[in-house]
Amino acid sequence: MNALITFLVLYTIGFMPVKSASDTELIQTIQTSLRKGNAGQLSARFDKTLELIIDTEKVDFPSVQSTHAELILRSFFRKHPPQNFQFVYRGASNRLRYSTGTYTTEGQTFAVYVLMRQSSNQEYVINALHFRKGRF
Repeated sequence: MNALITFLVLYTIGFMPVKSASDTELIQTIQTSLRKGNAGQLSARFDKTLELIIDTEKVDFPSVQSTHAELILRSFFRKHPPQNFQFVYRGASNRLRYSTGTYTTEGQTFAVYVLMRQSSNQEYVINALHFRKGRF
């Protein structure tokens, strides 16, 4: 019986996504950038193009260049300076990592969705970023 339990635990662990140091670093960068409103630091981890949605700014780009996305985020952070950012959920599937969080600014709360994909050089980059007014 103990052997069966040990086997099941090891079998389950074998299929869980492994987080590398770069995954942890990326999550830290995202959290710090959103807490400080630092578009430059955040955009350094963008893919070449990404999906960017900010509903209060009427921004809905299925594919925007990372440099343009950085400028849009700078404007958003100026209009809505952060008071706090907190991750609510993080998950993984194959070569994807995804997170949801709550971005708080004076008088408003935004639900944030971040999708990260593993690039050809095995590092994760931000492939989608959504800010939607309200909570999840």
